[in-house]
Amino acid sequence: MIANTLADLEALRDLARKNFKVERVGMDSASDWGLHDGALQHASRGFFAVVGVRSRTEPRAEQVLLYQPQAAITGLLHSVHEGQRHFLIQARAEPGCVDEVQFGPTIQSTPANFMRMHGGAGSPYADEFITYDPRVTITGDTTQSDLGQRYLMKSKRLILAEYHGPLQAKPGFVWASADAIRDAIACNFFLNNDLRGLLSLSDWSAQPGRAGLEPASPSVMRSLSRPVRPDRLGRLHADLGTATAAYDTVALDRLANWRLDGTGLHEVEPTQGFSVEFYKVQAALREVGSWSQPLVNSHGEGYCGLALRHNDEGVEVLVQVAHEAGLASGSGVAPTFLHYPGARRGAVPQGRTLIGTVESDEGGRFFRDVSRYEIFTAPDADLPSGPSFHWLNLAELKLLLRTSNVCTIQMRGLASQLVALRDG
Repeated sequence: MIANTLADLEALRDLARKNFKVERVGMDSASDWGLHDGALQHASRGFFAVVGVRSRTEPRAEQVLLYQPQAAITGLLHSVHEGQRHFLIQARAEPGCVDEVQFGPTIQSTPANFMRMHGGAGSPYADEFITYDPRVTITGDTTQSDLGQRYLMKSKRLILAEYHGPLQAKPGFVWASADAIRDAIACNFFLNNDLRGLLSLSDWSAQPGRAGLEPASPSVMRSLSRPVRPDRLGRLHADLGTATAAYDTVALDRLANWRLDGTGLHEVEPTQGFSVEFYKVQAALREVGSWSQPLVNSHGEGYCGLALRHNDEGVEVLVQVAHEAGLASGSGVAPTFLHYPGARRGAVPQGRTLIGTVESDEGGRFFRDVSRYEIFTAPDADLPSGPSFHWLNLAELKLLLRTSNVCTIQMRGLASQLVALRDG
């Protein structure tokens, strides 16, 4: 199946919704999940665990985070069909997605899934990424961090690969043209952040035969062609540092501000801004037809904003070095403003939105957690400043995006919007 328009993609989403159902249940209905060794985890010890964390430097600072030491494989196949670049994407019905279905990359799977620890079918197209195939050429391969205020040191391998020759799209999958992808980038609840991240790492080039997307904005294209300034990136890397997070795990039932009962895990006083609840899922097009699992349910909307300005570089964007408890390096390059769903909301810009979408976090771990993602302009006087904030041209941003474990997942998601941004 090939999708050359946004309407083609919308039709596949409708098919993926059939026979999909999610309902909240009590902990006793999720018999494979329970409190083991002080953490909420699956009986197989696979998938992920909900753990307590206590800071070594701030003894009273406790958090609940998701722990998933197995690095997921997140891969996107691309190929040329009738002279145009296409990407193999999947309409994924996930329990936590707003609108139930979002498009994800070709594969989005932990070893627990593609090794079939759940007892179901294998992950489609896994072999194209984990075994040798002479028809596959790797065009990008990095390790990237995940949500640093939700996961404890989670990383995933992001792989871009070109497939040479015909490859049939399996049920729920589609070869989407670059034009259809560009239009979908500007839609709410349409592309998940793993797919957006891979698109942000891909080659944004209009040259024939290249594995990329052509940005709609001439200003964006001009900024991509600018030279990288070593002094500017040097200051940013010095600000990132190399310190690792200092923490100890602690049993959930010993956390002062959290209580586990038959309905889930809940805060006594709202600090992190979420609960962990249990849900039963039925999905016709997934590896397993039905299952029960815990999901993070945040109590409020998040916000991710990236400031942009026009100048001789074409455009520049304002990024910050953000410190997050769950990042292995302790910090990462984040957008200008970053507020997690459920967190106490700080200042947000009063500028002009150039492009924006509303997104739900990964539907396999979070229940309809919603954040607004936007690229905006505002006077410099209204923007944050200081040593942790850096203006970058897009050649510099792309270099950071393609470097392992530097940019946050929110930065990767917002960067994808630059492909659909239009001048004027």
